[in-house]
Amino acid sequence: MEDYERYQDVLGQLIFLKTYTHIVLAFPSQHDVSQTTIVQELERAARLLTATFPWLSGHVVREGSSPGVTGLTKIVPYLPGERESIVTVKDCTSLLPSLDEILAAGGPMAMLDGALLSSRKGLPESYDETVEPAPVLAAQVSFVKGGMLLGFAGQHNIMDMNGMAQAIRLFAKALRGEPFTEAEIEQGNRDKRDVIRLLGPEEQKEDLSSFHVPQKPQAPEGQAPPDLRWVYFHFSGTSLAKLKALVTKVTETDASMKDLWVSTDDVLSAFISQHILSSRIHRLGKPPNATATICRAINCRRFLETSLPREYMGHMVYCISTPVPLDSPAATSDLGALARSLRTALQTLRPAAIQSFATGLHESPDKGALSYGATLDFSKYDLMLSSWSGLELFQTDFGKVLGGRPVLAKRQRFAPMESLMYFMPRTDAGDVDVAACLRVEDIDSLKEDAEFMQYADYVG
Repeated sequence: MEDYERYQDVLGQLIFLKTYTHIVLAFPSQHDVSQTTIVQELERAARLLTATFPWLSGHVVREGSSPGVTGLTKIVPYLPGERESIVTVKDCTSLLPSLDEILAAGGPMAMLDGALLSSRKGLPESYDETVEPAPVLAAQVSFVKGGMLLGFAGQHNIMDMNGMAQAIRLFAKALRGEPFTEAEIEQGNRDKRDVIRLLGPEEQKEDLSSFHVPQKPQAPEGQAPPDLRWVYFHFSGTSLAKLKALVTKVTETDASMKDLWVSTDDVLSAFISQHILSSRIHRLGKPPNATATICRAINCRRFLETSLPREYMGHMVYCISTPVPLDSPAATSDLGALARSLRTALQTLRPAAIQSFATGLHESPDKGALSYGATLDFSKYDLMLSSWSGLELFQTDFGKVLGGRPVLAKRQRFAPMESLMYFMPRTDAGDVDVAACLRVEDIDSLKEDAEFMQYADYVG
């Protein structure tokens, strides 16, 4: 039997990751290809994928739990005949708009219902594996008028979005009939237990106080929950280029940093954050010495002592936080200053920070005692961003039966989680859609913000 113990890593033990990471891809109908042929081809590719990477066909359990001890997340195989394929099929022709209608509307959240397009939950919701086994990877093909939506769900303790994107690219390779490379097979099946070197007792560790989960105060009785919505904003490649050009201008506050290179993601993160902060300052006021914290989820593969290649499919997310005083120009007006602060926080990240967190998590019997953004207040000024813009899914060929490249790649609508934002995969034209979960008041404020809407289009 396959040794699944080797796929148990450290960062994936976080309790809040007991959920799924999701993305759905759209493909128009091919006039000479039947739905039966599509399903057969998807199942063939899935068999090849799971035969080469057997752990992708397993399911996730948590073993060794007891009072005060959360146990460890592990992959175990399904019983023979219990699960024939990672692929499931759903007829959504009467449940969802046509693909043409979805595309014409820009792929809004209202047309991408996660309850229809996936059988698994997404952040912030968890699941009960005693009701139904939790697969490592699930793919659902949902047929709509004029095409299909191919959704992927990866169990988040086991893989991050970069890891699942690699699994998707391998799936596409199988659809194209191309063999997997030695590097893809080696990294995809490598032992995950030692990819991060844990620190010994004598080694200096960084402060983890910002990761310790505090006791939640009880919500006041009778207080209505905020009206939260998931919406999409579209940023064209042209708009993003204009925003990035603004950052090259030297301002009084960041003249000493004018030569620091920033990425388009840095600029987009800064731009969105500033305009949301403007809305919240208008709504909540600006207390003396108040600070907003921008928390960015990053792919830490390249920040380890021994970096990991893109082919590694495990969970390798770390979060870095950038404090921004609300009375500083960076909070609401100086785009370059905030973009460079975000870049500096990324450039100054050292392996010891990731190792310290991994060591603390490994040593804690309670894997829920630590979490990213644990001390932040997302109902006030703090924000969390995660970028999938570099996944290259729009540039991936899924073979002749599916018609080549996808025409849409987005996260479906799941339960709300205030202040969480995802940057969707970048198109060939450089366009990026941003999924944002915000209060209706903040959404309305952004839609009425002339400067924001000069660069963004509201999709919904």
